[in-house]
Amino acid sequence: MAEPLLRREGNLRFAGLACPGYPEDPWAICAEVRRLLAGEKVDFIGPPTLLFSLPPQGAAADWECQVGLALSGLPAPRGTLAIEDYSQLSALSLPHPGPIADLAATHRRLADHGRSLGHQVRPYWRLALRRRRLADGNGLPVSEVAVFLDRW
Repeated sequence: MAEPLLRREGNLRFAGLACPGYPEDPWAICAEVRRLLAGEKVDFIGPPTLLFSLPPQGAAADWECQVGLALSGLPAPRGTLAIEDYSQLSALSLPHPGPIADLAATHRRLADHGRSLGHQVRPYWRLALRRRRLADGNGLPVSEVAVFLDRW
């Protein structure tokens, strides 16, 4: 089993759309974020991301999140698009190979590990959706759960 990775992530600017429940198609929502910011002087950084403001409890259909992308630049918020800044982030992360229903167990493992290291776990957490390229050229969906910590 993989060990959690602790790293400093610095500051993060995030553009996203609110999503009640776990999104059915996060890539489509991220495409909408890109469309809404077309013409802005921004660079998108990293994979599609789901930011949750509370630890996972209950069914994923009851969770609420922001779905979007990290970016650089200073876009203006428009409509329902939220632009949020997070500062001095430190994250403890793990790949999540299982189903959505098991995200709570991965989050709990990371939060418990962070507390055992003497950190305070922030209430919000992230699910990054990546595609790893296989030798045959096909993409394999891979996700990574991260909890954010105070006191490095």
